[in-house]
Amino acid sequence: MKKFNLVVCGGTFDHFHKGHESLLRLALSLGNKVIIGVTSDDYVKNSKFRIQNSEFVEPFEERKESVLEFLKQNNLKNRAEIIKIGDLFGPTLDKSLEIDAIVVSEDTKKGAKIINAKRKGLGLKDLQILIAPQVLAEDKKLISSGRIRKGEINREGKLYVKREWFSKNLKLTEDLRNEFKKPFGELFKDVQNSFKNKNYLVITVGDITTKMFNEKSLGQNLSVIDFKVARKNKFSNILELGFAGDEKVFNVDNPAGHITSNLFKKITEIFKVGIGSKVILQISGEEDLAVLPLVLASPLNAIIYYGQPGEGIVKIEVSEKIKKIVYGLVNKFEMLK
Repeated sequence: MKKFNLVVCGGTFDHFHKGHESLLRLALSLGNKVIIGVTSDDYVKNSKFRIQNSEFVEPFEERKESVLEFLKQNNLKNRAEIIKIGDLFGPTLDKSLEIDAIVVSEDTKKGAKIINAKRKGLGLKDLQILIAPQVLAEDKKLISSGRIRKGEINREGKLYVKREWFSKNLKLTEDLRNEFKKPFGELFKDVQNSFKNKNYLVITVGDITTKMFNEKSLGQNLSVIDFKVARKNKFSNILELGFAGDEKVFNVDNPAGHITSNLFKKITEIFKVGIGSKVILQISGEEDLAVLPLVLASPLNAIIYYGQPGEGIVKIEVSEKIKKIVYGLVNKFEMLK
């Protein structure tokens, strides 16, 4: 392709991923100099493109730092300038800049056409529109920041829930049992001290934990129960756990020491349908290991609570880090035929 003197590109660059790398690599391969526009926090919040879950988009400085780190690692910093942009146009209408081309993704080429229309009205030449190749995730769907925030994939496009886990049951091995004696999150003596509802998705696992949340009216979104305490039958219906009785209830079988394919399917189904104010996943068998598929399937920033016998309550804030840890553990389970 023709080499250009000055190329521009822009984006939110939230949870910087392989698709972002593709766009920047194209821009830097074709431009002697590249101006990279990173959207401001105000633009993200007020964008008419309505970024889904914009409250969970990383702050500007963090997004800018990710772009800068990429440039440093690839020895490209000296050919690029990062600027903050507060609208679609950024520097593209600046008559003092001799911009030749703009690099966009397939999804954002419409914006480049709007820019060219505006430039024409100002007597500026059209920018050549260059489209970066799409980068697909493991499931052959597009890698996007939205999918990363939803907890479906990591920044490399790897699925957090392997496809074979939807068809094969997993069994906890003896050598892994000690791993589950340690809390997966922060341990609290009192749930009230751990709970700060900021409109995050809140999940409780276990009958006692769920009953406690209901008694304190903490308003969890999803509760996972099995009517047992310490593996012994304790409750017989959801009313005994403090529910009103009109909640949406999903049912699934899951034996002790296992994570069944049906459990993965049911949890995924619940997230796809959407969780309202009160949803219950009632497990026939045991819910002890349900925390693991919940971590893997939950969106980032979801909060999961479960009881630690004799110690208190554990709070897991779902992050890329904890998803990676849990993925590694579940991957070590025995896969049954």
